[in-house]
Amino acid sequence: PAGMFLRLLSDVRWRAANPKWRGATCSCRSTSNTAEPHPVALPAQAQVVICGGGIMGTSVAYHLSKMGWKDIVLLEQGRLAAGTTRFCAGIVSMARPVSIELKMADYSNKLYQQLEQETGVNTGYMKTGSISLAQTQDRLISLKRIASSLKVMGIPCEIITPKQVAQLHPLINIHDLVGAMYVPEDALVSSANVSLALATAASRNGVQIHERTSVSHVSVQKGRVAAVETDRGQIQCQYFVNCAGQWAYELGHSVEEPVNIPLHACEHFYLLTHPLKEPLASNLPTVVDPDGRIYIRNWQGGILSGGFEKNPKPLFTEGRNQLEIHNLQEDWDHFEPLLSALLRRMPELEALQIMQLVNCPESFTPDMRCIMGESPAVRGYFVLAGMNSAGISYGGGAGKYLAEWMVNGYPTENVWPLDLKRFGSLQSSRTFLRHRVMEVMPLMCDLKVPRWDFQTGRQLRTSPLYDRLDAQGARWMEKHGFERVKYFVPPGKDLLDLDQSKTFYKPDWFDIVGSEVKCCKEAVCVIDMSSFTKFEIS
Repeated sequence: PAGMFLRLLSDVRWRAANPKWRGATCSCRSTSNTAEPHPVALPAQAQVVICGGGIMGTSVAYHLSKMGWKDIVLLEQGRLAAGTTRFCAGIVSMARPVSIELKMADYSNKLYQQLEQETGVNTGYMKTGSISLAQTQDRLISLKRIASSLKVMGIPCEIITPKQVAQLHPLINIHDLVGAMYVPEDALVSSANVSLALATAASRNGVQIHERTSVSHVSVQKGRVAAVETDRGQIQCQYFVNCAGQWAYELGHSVEEPVNIPLHACEHFYLLTHPLKEPLASNLPTVVDPDGRIYIRNWQGGILSGGFEKNPKPLFTEGRNQLEIHNLQEDWDHFEPLLSALLRRMPELEALQIMQLVNCPESFTPDMRCIMGESPAVRGYFVLAGMNSAGISYGGGAGKYLAEWMVNGYPTENVWPLDLKRFGSLQSSRTFLRHRVMEVMPLMCDLKVPRWDFQTGRQLRTSPLYDRLDAQGARWMEKHGFERVKYFVPPGKDLLDLDQSKTFYKPDWFDIVGSEVKCCKEAVCVIDMSSFTKFEIS
């Protein structure tokens, strides 16, 4: 395996150094940006204007039209599905730690399964199942927790042994595994085609779709959406839906009352290979190796493999960027740790011939959960964006819940964990977002243990007692940007490093908190309540 790894790396470095090859791969996915004539004039007014023709915008349009709203206009600044949706890896996974996200993914899977029959558009839907691998007991507990949530939802799922992993996927190296989770209902799709299928169905239901149309401004009157200004004229409307993906942040600020949508793009890499000598079966399960930070799926008889590196690269931190997303600059050195993890997990890939390293933007949010709902500042201004690399898994369900929210005033599920209102202006600064997404992207693969806190964007709001409490050994958590004491470390006691303290077993702070609780119950304690909201009632 070591020799094979070196051969592959030398191949990679040759490709990175060879300008001819780089030029060929960069142009492989780029599209023409030449302007086309607009055959149909924009309507002067509509009930709803949706901005963004990716998976989110087309899903919202599809579900609104299904619920009986017909006076809808969808605007796309480039072409439909030409943004992040076009480069999406196409993995529909229901293995989600947050229950509302799990429900969205489950609905999406069921929707995509019947979409081709409904629309006649080939969505490439293939039920392959997925295997999530565990290299440690803590990871296995994490998978068991997710498996229990799936079972409550009635989604087939089982915890399996390394030997069973080898039976399901013969290329996987199982020597360092302690177990895995198998979800047979997970699937693969062509994400751009799913978006086009949703748009086709919406169009048949009366939705007007206009490509090559940019939104420049959203007008507000008396605290409510009144009109949308575009490069082709104004549309008066009652509702505006911001599904602009990585452009949602800037679009939110093109309103008299800015709508804060805290998300930030990072570069996301995945590798495409030519078919193997014995092409992989199209129904081979997708593999997720969170301890190796990678995912691996079949792609036209070869491999598509990407991941979430520890040192992500934020993107487009200043100003507006291009209308459509092209394959960004390759960075083989940056991808090398993920490539190493791929080869450790599938050592038999010595016949691997690399076709392309794809680099595309993905939007991430400050807490790893997507953003949905109505703006607290502007009535009738709805948002659906910031999918944290799970847009195709959430697309169907997220569009359904937002459409229900708009039509009925509330969705059929509790979407509070995803509500835009959970963020304030503190989380919307570019500097905060740039630092936070560099922490969030690696966390996509980290253990989701209880009582864990973000390390970036801290000390934004502190109590007057902060320095005194800190000197007394305080360990801090953060609520809506406000620092709050978790517990005090007694003199002479050392706690583990942050990464080492991530466990589902008894944490090292357990006895400290236990003694503080005992003191509260049996003696007297003083607690700094500065970080709690106060209501003045008169």
